[in-house]
Amino acid sequence: MTAPALLVLDFDGVVCDGMQEFFESSWRAWARTTGNALPAAHRPQLSERFANLRPVVESGWEMAMLPALLETRTPAYDHELEENWPKIRDAFLKDHGLAATALATALDTSRDEWTTADATGWLASHRFYPGIADWLRNLLAANQLVYVLSTKEKRFVDLLLHWQRVPLPPNQTIGKATPRRAKWTVIEELIERHDLPTDGEGVWFVEDRLETLRELRKDAPHLSKMRLFLATWGYVFPRDITKTRGESVTPLKLSEATAPLDTWPRSAPHAK
Repeated sequence: MTAPALLVLDFDGVVCDGMQEFFESSWRAWARTTGNALPAAHRPQLSERFANLRPVVESGWEMAMLPALLETRTPAYDHELEENWPKIRDAFLKDHGLAATALATALDTSRDEWTTADATGWLASHRFYPGIADWLRNLLAANQLVYVLSTKEKRFVDLLLHWQRVPLPPNQTIGKATPRRAKWTVIEELIERHDLPTDGEGVWFVEDRLETLRELRKDAPHLSKMRLFLATWGYVFPRDITKTRGESVTPLKLSEATAPLDTWPRSAPHAK
């Protein structure tokens, strides 16, 4: 397999692991939004459960309510959250009279305050997956066209890339948009910007959320030749890795991802 004309990477769960930061910022955001701090004594257990259930989350505002939701349920019910997250999430929001926009704003504000007061501590609450920073630096040095997509604010992504000395041009990091745009819409714009085939040929996308990849196949069938990879080292349920069979999605290990692009496992284009 030759290298792609365009490589697009999700950020959280593919490039960077911010689990510690996610939990702390979410904890602060909930208190900011509601005026009610969660019990400090419950932090260790809630943190572990939060990490286990992080794969259900698509947008940051969902994280801001997850610790509080877990506080209302025993661990025995976590499997229900895994199976029925949208329904339980929306009911919890309604019961508490909250809006997703308020939680999103509180999360960003908590992060901004943290980076202003203690930028070193905020950065240290993240880690880039082993080998990823070196791999990205090597790709850029070889003039590989790479974009990073994230549902968090671009300024936070840029801070983290700079911290790891990854010289990705600012116009090649794309953060949260308002109104929210599907990732496949962003990729479609990149294809047009770089004058690439409209069927997605030569474009590779690495994402750790299987449902996002499924939505792309469903909502953007015209990108039939785009190659999709599921990052198995990210925020992914083990069952989702086995579900890639027959989905025109290739599971990708971290050791494979950080190897030369021409050695990546073959991914069959989507059948029309």
